Amino acid sequence: MINKDDNLEIIKIGCFGDSSVGKTYFIRKYVNDIINIDWTLSTVGIEYYTTKKILSDGNEYKITIYDTAGQEKYKSLSLNSIRHCDGVILMYDITNNESFNSISNWVNNMYDIKDDNFPFIIVGNKCDLKDQREVSEEEGLEIAEKYKTTFFEVSSREGINVEKSVDELLKLFISKNIKTKTIPKNKTIKLDIRTSIAPHKHRCCKK
Repeated sequence: MINKDDNLEIIKIGCFGDSSVGKTYFIRKYVNDIINIDWTLSTVGIEYYTTKKILSDGNEYKITIYDTAGQEKYKSLSLNSIRHCDGVILMYDITNNESFNSISNWVNNMYDIKDDNFPFIIVGNKCDLKDQREVSEEEGLEIAEKYKTTFFEVSSREGINVEKSVDELLKLFISKNIKTKTIPKNKTIKLDIRTSIAPHKHRCCKK
């Protein structure tokens, strides 16, 4: 029996940022609306989640999103995985100014590996925690303008802009590759990572 997924083109997205900015819950919300999350969970190394989606060009794709560890000891592994990505989400926590200040470092590290036309977006997570805010929305918009990209404030807990932000990145990728006609089909990479493939069910979620 032929697996239909084997015929789908694959888009690989990496989610990067400091530890505890909420990358794991953001990805799980986009992929599967997971409920009953352990909020103390930290990613070790790299994990990935998959889903399928029909994108702006009318074709269905298999979307693989890499969840990378933000801890310093895993940073070299996380940065190396950028090489295999077709697009990147750079995330900070709006309640943690230090994580926002790290965005410039993540951008510079990305540009050491990818060219200037590589699609990426900047995301400020936990916008539902307004009373704990340390980074203004204006600051997020300013850094996105500096790097000529798109910015979203999101909340994994409330589902605010989660789908919209990832879909925007996918749209950027499709737009770039329609021009260059270089969308790879059924790419495979080898990484020493622990994998976790989420089921395709839709449930309510908290961050």
